[in-house]
Amino acid sequence: MHVCLNGRIVPVAEATVSVLDHGFLYGAGLFETMRTVGGRPMFWLEHAARLRESAVSIGLSVPWSDAELEAWIIETVQANALAEAYVRLTVTRGEGALGPSGQTCARPTLVIYVKELVLPSARVYETGRDLIVFETLRQTPETPVRVKSHNYLNSLLAYRELEQRGAAEGIQLTATGFVAEGAVSNLFFVVDGQLWTPSLDTGILPGITRAWAIREAREAGLDVREHRFGVEDLRTATEAFTTSSVVGLIPAVSIEGTPLGDGKIGPVTDRLMTAWKQVSR
Repeated sequence: MHVCLNGRIVPVAEATVSVLDHGFLYGAGLFETMRTVGGRPMFWLEHAARLRESAVSIGLSVPWSDAELEAWIIETVQANALAEAYVRLTVTRGEGALGPSGQTCARPTLVIYVKELVLPSARVYETGRDLIVFETLRQTPETPVRVKSHNYLNSLLAYRELEQRGAAEGIQLTATGFVAEGAVSNLFFVVDGQLWTPSLDTGILPGITRAWAIREAREAGLDVREHRFGVEDLRTATEAFTTSSVVGLIPAVSIEGTPLGDGKIGPVTDRLMTAWKQVSR
């Protein structure tokens, strides 16, 4: 396995980062996960824009151009002889003196990891899955809009709960009881033909595929409602699905074992999944 470390492709065994890197010491870092299509990062400009917006919000330097970063992603995929890949791009504040101040960090650290793209089974996309309601709450973000930072403990705890309960994905609630997102995905529900999704002010991640789904639905003439929803608001939902940059749209047909509608993939979900297949080929 090879990774890209600060612009150089090196074997993973040779890719070392200082123990004084503030990404390691204090979580002062950001990451983007994505997949490739045709060997190139999907929705790259959107991912790059989110990375830069997040970097501004936490005072992190990203000195490389979008073109440089994209080229290094492609080169890393090729170095690992992968047809299509799961990609994680990480930027930290870099090495500095022990202590919370980042002023001693002279330059950021860049690491690009890739691995073989493995999607869920075809059956999951064809028949849907159940969503649990997490006991692990979605915590309020430390920035005005949630960023994909190295402070990832909340999502890790939710994912641990998934593993303990033998579930694939679920619904995290905010401390005030509003529907937020999944452990590693955004959520959508269909009520009376209208597409619902939690608004960004619930503290959710502004997902790249979430934005695509909203845009695609509106272009198709569907009403999309971004709002603060309670669990009780979902009782009349007839469809649901989750979105993420790697696996795309995955239908949900029940919540805690209770069917949504007739317990089958609905027309709105099916329509958006068909559109996703076209852009992810």
